[in-house]
Amino acid sequence: MFERSRWTLWTILALWLLSLCALKADEEETSASQLIFVPPPVEGVISLGVYDSKAKLVRVLKRAAPIDSFKSGLNGLFIDWDRNDAQGKSVPSGKFFARGVLIGDVKVEGVAFHLNDWIHDSDDPRIQKIISATLLSELRPVVLVGAPQPGLMTFESNGDQSKLTTLTFSPQTIKANGSNVLAFDSTQLALIDPTSGARVSQQNLPDVRDADSFGNRTVVLTGGQIRYQINETSLDLKPPADDLFRCAVLTSSIVVATKESKVWKLDGHEFAAVDAGETGELLDLSAGTSDSVWLLVKTGTAILLKQIGPSGQILREIALPPDLQTVTRLGASRNQDALLLISDSNATQRVIGLRFQVANQGKSVWEKWFDRSLVPFRFFDVREGKVVPADARTDSPPVFVKPANNPMENTRQANFQLTINTDDTGTWVASVDGLPLIQVCETKAIKQARWISDGANGMRVYVSDGTVVEEYHLTSMENLFRFDAGSFD
Repeated sequence: MFERSRWTLWTILALWLLSLCALKADEEETSASQLIFVPPPVEGVISLGVYDSKAKLVRVLKRAAPIDSFKSGLNGLFIDWDRNDAQGKSVPSGKFFARGVLIGDVKVEGVAFHLNDWIHDSDDPRIQKIISATLLSELRPVVLVGAPQPGLMTFESNGDQSKLTTLTFSPQTIKANGSNVLAFDSTQLALIDPTSGARVSQQNLPDVRDADSFGNRTVVLTGGQIRYQINETSLDLKPPADDLFRCAVLTSSIVVATKESKVWKLDGHEFAAVDAGETGELLDLSAGTSDSVWLLVKTGTAILLKQIGPSGQILREIALPPDLQTVTRLGASRNQDALLLISDSNATQRVIGLRFQVANQGKSVWEKWFDRSLVPFRFFDVREGKVVPADARTDSPPVFVKPANNPMENTRQANFQLTINTDDTGTWVASVDGLPLIQVCETKAIKQARWISDGANGMRVYVSDGTVVEEYHLTSMENLFRFDAGSFD
């Protein structure tokens, strides 16, 4: 946002008179490319443009400029023009007019961010996609996100964001190992400190399907093999099936499973089958508390969460509610009864944190303690005060604002017609002829803007860079004062 000068024009001129009593009269003379003018006696900033004889804006000379940024003289403020247009080309000969607006105490307030809960400040990274999630100790979520570059977004246990660490490769899955994160794609694994982004360890392997680590133990499903590492020792275990899909390292053992929800647990050097109850499509698997493992299973009728204990017994079986029937990924805490679920539909990506509270008549009662969503969109619209995705761009008509009387003449001004312009400096409220007046925000690469009237002298502005919609509220817009600054012959 711009900062308005706290000095009025008259204060500046008074100080100038006191300090420059030796000014020569001919120093006030202007050339054909310079004008001297007096703006309205109101504290604020100035936007000034050059117009041709048809009232078309030819060049913006100043936008929201503090008064003390102008050269000043005994009779007013100076403005220069090199007789070039906005493209830097010389204008044809003829008469051109300088017209301006003094912007008084107009208030600009950031109100909200829409369609992306991962952004809470205009300086926050522009999160575009949720890829994976896991839980560190003390219920600290870590989310693998796609911004312009992939990164690890770490949160405190209360859900407040603490840090985003950019990664130098593009993992597809993350799992927790103490205070570190195991991140991997199909060809490499890296144990990463999510706070600094430093790699604690790294290895390259072919055809990585899944992996997990806990303490000094790591298991990797690579090709048709199960590679089990303890410290520097690596063992190749005989797989119980050819099509293994998921794996988990428990406190005392490891678990592997196929996509058909067939589960095995390592017993010595051999795998023993585990009865997982009702079968279906296994979506994900994660190590839980007390040597248990969580399964996310899609049956013919519902999405189920199953917790299997160390002896193979089913500890919990939970049918997810209708709003969570699009859950596809799972991350469990190893030291508390808590889960992170990733829901991914065509309309919304969502990360939900659930924490076990009590058992009520044999049923598990869970508390939702984390919930953030991201709605992919190309365009947006504002319907009944709500920002929603849209299939096509919708234009906004000009907003009419009734300004206060001109203090120089005490006459009523004509209404302003205001619109929104965007450029590489951000978003601006502009007069309908294109003169920028008020900077709304400094967000770059704006792809769409919408604006609506908000009362007689207010305006709501919505802008988007394609990842989030930012909403701003402008008030006291009656404090706009037109003035003529003369003409260039």
